Amino acid sequence: MRAQEGMVPPVLAVLPLVCLAVSGLQGVHSFEPAWERVVVGVPPVADALKLDGAPVSMRGRFIDDGVLRVVAPPPLGDSTWVSSVVVEDGLVRARFVVGARLDASVLVRAVVEPGGELDSGYAISIEPSGLLKLQRFARRMPRALGAEAKIEGPLVRGSVLEVVVLLNGPFIDATVLDGVTLQARARVVARDRAFTRGRVGVRFARNQDIDSGVSLLAVGVGPHELGALDEGAGPERLVMLASSQESVVPLELRGRILERGAAGLALATDVSGLERLRRAGVVFSSVSSDMPWKYVEPSLRARIGKQPTKTASGLRVDEGYKDADGVEAIVRAYADRFPHISKLEEIGRSLENRPILALKVSKNPLADEDEPAVLLDGAHHGGELMSTELALDAMQQLLERYQKDAATTRLVDQLAIWIVPLVNPDGLMRFVHFSRDADRKNARDSDGNGKLDATDGVDLYRNYPVRFGALGEGGSRSWPLHSKYRGPAGASEPEVQAIMALAARERFTASIDFHTNATMVLVPYTDPGMTNPELNEAWTVAKELVAQLPVQVNGKRYTVEHNMYPVDGTCQDWLRFSFGTVALLVEGPTHNPLPYAKGRLAHVVGTRPTWQLLAARLLDGPGVAGRVRNAEGLPLQAEIVIEQMKPLMNEVWTSRPRDGRFHRLLPGPGRYTVLVRAPGFTDVVRTVTLEGAGTARVDVTLER
Repeated sequence: MRAQEGMVPPVLAVLPLVCLAVSGLQGVHSFEPAWERVVVGVPPVADALKLDGAPVSMRGRFIDDGVLRVVAPPPLGDSTWVSSVVVEDGLVRARFVVGARLDASVLVRAVVEPGGELDSGYAISIEPSGLLKLQRFARRMPRALGAEAKIEGPLVRGSVLEVVVLLNGPFIDATVLDGVTLQARARVVARDRAFTRGRVGVRFARNQDIDSGVSLLAVGVGPHELGALDEGAGPERLVMLASSQESVVPLELRGRILERGAAGLALATDVSGLERLRRAGVVFSSVSSDMPWKYVEPSLRARIGKQPTKTASGLRVDEGYKDADGVEAIVRAYADRFPHISKLEEIGRSLENRPILALKVSKNPLADEDEPAVLLDGAHHGGELMSTELALDAMQQLLERYQKDAATTRLVDQLAIWIVPLVNPDGLMRFVHFSRDADRKNARDSDGNGKLDATDGVDLYRNYPVRFGALGEGGSRSWPLHSKYRGPAGASEPEVQAIMALAARERFTASIDFHTNATMVLVPYTDPGMTNPELNEAWTVAKELVAQLPVQVNGKRYTVEHNMYPVDGTCQDWLRFSFGTVALLVEGPTHNPLPYAKGRLAHVVGTRPTWQLLAARLLDGPGVAGRVRNAEGLPLQAEIVIEQMKPLMNEVWTSRPRDGRFHRLLPGPGRYTVLVRAPGFTDVVRTVTLEGAGTARVDVTLER
């Protein structure tokens, strides 16, 4: 007797599953209408119970004409279609029709937000490269479950793949079958107890081909047997033990003890190693699947608490990744070693009261000279360790090669170069010592529970006050636990306030903010709601710079982009909007490469020319510079407008208050009209013509 639709409970009842062996892999029979309920499928498979296929949540626009397809993805992010059907254990089957590019996931035990974004649950994904992967989403943040497999054979257009997922308590078992022959082509298995129930749906990547889609989504249920298994995602386990337990640890696992200290022992293993420890009678203080970076990278762990090694020319900065204390030790040691060409300044304090240090490198560092200023900074995102390495490399090159290399000496003699290698010291310390999930944000207790969790903090690169939150949930997030949480208000964070105060004082002509993992140079404005001048010299300069860069360690060349994706409240947009800075963001080619010794060198050498070329372009021009004074010879803060590059967002770009100095780069040779004006003074207009490189000097006295 066929059940009536109105009799189907929200959580499906337990039914048996039948499995078979296919090509050495566990698979399942083809669709069984007696055991499985159709969620998507037009017309319904004969004799199958058709559940309500209307989604409770959707991102993007879909059609269902026998195949559920994306016809219009959302402006940002992936497309999701999530049904009203809730499952705990059992079977979920998705039949994918392969188009030109299949990049899709089956969602199980999923929880979505009203806007359709996946908040939590599991995604079983087929990637265009032919990989089958398992991921867990928690508070919107994905983490690989350590299970992936190559799908046998190519993904042929017009073919059909079935993804069959078996859920049994903490076990997730996913098999990809040929949709016609039922030949098993890949299988992955993981266990994870984070989520026990949620909705069923599908997720399509933004670059998904519209010919691909889902012709069947069905659910069944099976036995539920919860065991005393371990919490966590992925294969890694960090085991904390009392020191007295070391003698109980099996000999083959004692080599995995990474740290011995007052708090006991830290041992890194996997789920099978954890079982061996348990059977040996080892008593755990704690077990975690979230292994801080110091337990991943041995050179960092070996350097914690030590001073940098001195060399004949300066310091070793390449002995390992660093925590915040290690970065501070290097910066202070350089200031002590090179007092004649550097000046150390604490520009602010973090939420956890760590110093935010800036080192000025210049021929006369204690003087406010008539020279342009440049900013190089790293680690707005504390977990992007290589960004700090790039900034420290610039510090080393400038200080140690001064008067040994003509190009470097010229930069130090003629510029004031400010280096802030670590904008977010709290974020770095959390990433290294507490949780690799805390890789983007600072140490704000954003959920207000009185303790710092891995999801706490503010993404500093979305906290600047220019169009703060203007893109809604598209450019940053209002939810405090999201990895891209913008904070309660623009410039709410002390780390951001420190950079803003330094920039307001120095009025940087050019800047580079180092990030990782995209091989791009981003040019303001990155916010699509902001309009660049018709002649955007920042874009021209970036294109000139990138053309001279070598192939990078990942085999790619840098490209110039306005954004990887829309973002609001960025540092580079704020610098550009506030002061007209040629504010570039350099996304390095890799993230935190391992092993450190080999990965750092290749990354740094390939990316080093970015700041060298930018600084040289500032000196070589074309550009226009000068000073503005009043009739008494005192410096004036006056607005400087180059008519051919007039800003379009009501920006007011002025000379530096303390000395009246301005310096603007130009996109190329030509004839330019410079307007200088200040309230209460008569405007002055000057015309300059540059036939090639060089900097035109325009000194102006404004009269009342």
